[in-house]
Amino acid sequence: MMNIINKFKIDSSLYLFMLIAMLSGYLKDIVIVLIIVVLHEMGHVIFFSLFKVDILSVVIYPFGGICNVNKKLNNRILYDVLINIGGILMQCILYIIVYLLWKNGMVMRSTYKMFNMYNTSIILFNLLPIVPLDGSKLLVNVLSKYLSYRVSYVMMIVVSIIVSLLFFIYNVCVGINDLVIYGFLLFQIVKAIKEYKYVINKFYLERVIYDNYYDEIINGNVRVRDMKIGKYYYFYKNGRYYSEKEYLKTGKILWHCDIVLV
Repeated sequence: MMNIINKFKIDSSLYLFMLIAMLSGYLKDIVIVLIIVVLHEMGHVIFFSLFKVDILSVVIYPFGGICNVNKKLNNRILYDVLINIGGILMQCILYIIVYLLWKNGMVMRSTYKMFNMYNTSIILFNLLPIVPLDGSKLLVNVLSKYLSYRVSYVMMIVVSIIVSLLFFIYNVCVGINDLVIYGFLLFQIVKAIKEYKYVINKFYLERVIYDNYYDEIINGNVRVRDMKIGKYYYFYKNGRYYSEKEYLKTGKILWHCDIVLV
């Protein structure tokens, strides 16, 4: 347990943000949000630990948290879904805990109402399909069940751009102008676009290095760029079948299949 706690890091900007909140009279609000954020990330950490994913760090920012992990892309889709909803599940448990505290007179009604407002807002925000929010990862999980990983990743970026624009327009219309959140989301979308080739090639490299879980074998006239998570492929070339490991290992074949140029 102590090893997991040691993974949590506080970004320096949070101290400045809390100082400003204290001077502005919003310290109680920030403390409640911070508790929700930390426990949200703990929900992810629990499932990371359960599925033996290497956790590098969990950084807490004024507007949320980010888990940095060393995780395979070729993971079981069900495992990834549980990991990605882990934070929201923890927040749902929080509803029950805080309700019981309020019913037993341990939490004031104003604090209870404030918690519900922030907890609901954070859940809804995290469900938005915008990189790097949980909603975008869940979108990839769903799409990967039916589409190639390459297409799923591209669609995640496209949806992120569209939804982030709608999110910005909506907030401007209702008078909310949080440049920090908008800037953060924009930075993460640009980062996802820049990392496209790296992520896709990592997906293929894992197919060579590791023995990944799969629930179906596919052979015949298939293309490397159409490979899906949870499927094992045999490629037919020059009169014989090659397993995906054999097919992807050969540099000449890799280039022929446009892995670098997807």
